[in-house]
Amino acid sequence: PWEVLSFWKDILKAPVEMYLISEQGSYVQCADNIILKAHLSFEETPQLDYLIVPGGKGRLVQVNNETYLSFIKKQAKNAKYILSICTGMFLVHKAGLLNQKSTTTYWRAIPEMKSFADVQLVENRVVKDGNVWSSGGISSGIDLALELIAEVAGKEAAGQVQLLFEYFPQKKIFASENMVDQL
Repeated sequence: PWEVLSFWKDILKAPVEMYLISEQGSYVQCADNIILKAHLSFEETPQLDYLIVPGGKGRLVQVNNETYLSFIKKQAKNAKYILSICTGMFLVHKAGLLNQKSTTTYWRAIPEMKSFADVQLVENRVVKDGNVWSSGGISSGIDLALELIAEVAGKEAAGQVQLLFEYFPQKKIFASENMVDQL
């Protein structure tokens, strides 16, 4: 989503600012040994129009981080949209924003999600329920970003970004049914 939204901002001159935010405003160790430097700490962050909550393995720890959950709740009070990618849905849920809403998540996390009686599972790449939107795994985050651009700036702007990004997925499935059981 960051790359898609960056194309919109930098090439099409969308009037948005983008920030990578962490609790202390410092470096964040991500999966696959990627280290990112945040632009802002939770405390320094102004009210956002759009908050994207990422998922990944780190959510297993962060779902119990009351500071992070409070940040999500605080931003949600006035944000136009709260968006989750992959298993970021679990953080949005723990922050209390998915009560009686439809949502989705990464396919391998669906069994865990089914234990939540207060949410409706929809197995789509993108699910929009009011101002809380969710997407499945990594590549569906691209779809979510394009949906946000379409909502905010119109379908033509989203189409331009899609073309610039050269994102035209074809329905080719290389996985087999038994492969799912192996993973």
